[in-house]
Amino acid sequence: MVFSMWHKKLLSILAIIFLLALFGCSTHEQKETKRTEINEKHADPSFEIKKAEPQRLENIFGIGYPGNDEGLYIASQNGIKIFSNGSWLEGTTQKHEYMGFQTTLDGFIASGHPEKDSKLQDPLGIVKSIDKGASLEQLAFYGESNFYFLSSSYNGKTMYIINQEKNSKLKLGVYMSEDEGKSWEKVMLKGLDSNTLGMIAVHPENNIMAMSTREGIYYSEDKGQNIKKITNPIMTTALAFSEDSLYYSSAENNKVLFYKMDLQSFNVNSVNIPFLSYDNPITYIAVNNKDQNKLSFATYLNDVYESADGGQTWKLVLKNGRIE
Repeated sequence: MVFSMWHKKLLSILAIIFLLALFGCSTHEQKETKRTEINEKHADPSFEIKKAEPQRLENIFGIGYPGNDEGLYIASQNGIKIFSNGSWLEGTTQKHEYMGFQTTLDGFIASGHPEKDSKLQDPLGIVKSIDKGASLEQLAFYGESNFYFLSSSYNGKTMYIINQEKNSKLKLGVYMSEDEGKSWEKVMLKGLDSNTLGMIAVHPENNIMAMSTREGIYYSEDKGQNIKKITNPIMTTALAFSEDSLYYSSAENNKVLFYKMDLQSFNVNSVNIPFLSYDNPITYIAVNNKDQNKLSFATYLNDVYESADGGQTWKLVLKNGRIE
């Protein structure tokens, strides 16, 4: 079976992490993290948003629609790119490699690595921006940890991480914070019978979360303490919540498929998408919380599609990562 090497590697690592976290950690753990330089923001006065230069994005590490701006944000190895009104935009500076990228009501949060010659420490830990990336506020683990799997609710009140390497505050495992990273509680995931962990999606407003795995999607209404499988045993590769639905993608029978699940009835409907080859699965899904008919998804080969009518029609806005 052909599948992205990136996801294979991460899922294999996370399978080991899960077993270590399950058997090697205490049942509950709350850690208080000291925010060094928490109020310090690294802003470049020369930063401005301009038309993007022709380039090729080699990696996409997240997509989303921030509540304080218009357009689709894409996190890449070379900073944030914004698709707005049919054009691509980018910042003149602050071109960091953002990972675990999540858009929120007032901007975005992310992890990752600073750009070359930056004065920022590497890794970034968890940082937040409310000004399109012009400045970054250090929330947690600055200079200490990088999080490939970082998730946040749209209102920014609930944040999840999968901690892949032990740091000064946390052991391996899945953790949740409700105070922007000041303190963390271990997520128990009672009911999980998968040996892999995957991407976590958080509902925009309430305590609902979901996790994709090789065996399907697990769902929780109590912040991940108890979870249950809500799909067939399929390999799910990406997921995202709207207010009343869960969108997700799977790789089944040599096909890339896209679904919409109603959160009240749990009924599932297929969503038609452009043909994607099996070696080009969907890696990220985003919903615009200001207009929930606007959806987008990114693929392993750095294609990005956007819909303005709830998935009835799609427009290819980025092909193979090339901004012309």
